[in-house]
Amino acid sequence: MKLSDLLLSWYDRNARELPWRGTRDPYRIWLSEIMLQQTRTEAVRRYYARFLDRFPDVFALAAAEQDEVLKLWEGLGYYSRARNLHAAAKAVAASGGCFPDSVEGLQDLPGIGPYAARAISSIAFGICAPALDGNQMRVLSRCFAVERTLKTPFDLEAEATACISRERPGDYNQALMDLGASICTPKHPRCDACPLSPICRAFAEDEPERYPLRPAPVPKREEARTVLLAFTPRGVCIRRRNERGLLGGLYEFPSAEGHLNAGEAAQHLTELGFTNPTEAQILPPAKHVFTHLIWRMQGFAFRCDAAPEGFVEVDADGLRAHALPSALRKYREIALDALEKMG
Repeated sequence: MKLSDLLLSWYDRNARELPWRGTRDPYRIWLSEIMLQQTRTEAVRRYYARFLDRFPDVFALAAAEQDEVLKLWEGLGYYSRARNLHAAAKAVAASGGCFPDSVEGLQDLPGIGPYAARAISSIAFGICAPALDGNQMRVLSRCFAVERTLKTPFDLEAEATACISRERPGDYNQALMDLGASICTPKHPRCDACPLSPICRAFAEDEPERYPLRPAPVPKREEARTVLLAFTPRGVCIRRRNERGLLGGLYEFPSAEGHLNAGEAAQHLTELGFTNPTEAQILPPAKHVFTHLIWRMQGFAFRCDAAPEGFVEVDADGLRAHALPSALRKYREIALDALEKMG
């Protein structure tokens, strides 16, 4: 039997029950695909339900304020996805609410890359396009014992195009996602339960974990930062980050590169325009790992008379209402505790 026949026969019996399955609505499929990028399926479930409850269609999402979209996204990470989601919704709504029904048309929308365009178009519109991601790369490289180094899943374009089901491309792509997530896993694959084991060369050679062959990983860059909680009589001070770049559009506490001592931290606040920073309190260290970067943070809390232009002074409810990155979760909790005590 062909790979697609074996795979779809297994999928018909074992498909995962997911809230975005069983629909051809491109809005719901697009929303799920963007959320699922670099995020565990279980983590996405509750965010997906919340988004649909608040934004049941593309017009509702397009009409929302970006701050509300970012706040609902808070905790999912990779916040450029939320900004692009909002921008794409506006573009689709402006064109009458109809999503493009081709891979190329979908890729013209903000935040939709080659993988997402193929996944959405195959599931929503039946376009015969292999949605190449890490799961497909792993499964196909093992089935064919691909000996060349694979830098990206698209290095398997020829194999993927040859294998995809012409009749059920959306189901085929979702079946490979399920197989890679539950059986053909990176470590300790369950080859005894795999529907593709009869044709899998890596299984026949008894070395499935050898594949895919990948380049040596690039070490993550480490960056030291000092986070500053500046309290005024009105609350704690936050500001919005630039729209572009890491964590763009989210709110943050004032901070500085490097690990500053208390005197340097007070001087930094003064240079930002805070008046009379005093009562420096050392805060516990924190660490956050991004895809390409590690933040190693330390912190101080200060009392200040007033905040400069560009900062917002918020109480506990206000701090909860603003979208801050999960990288600052520890310092937000410290700030919330202090604000609650301040009354």
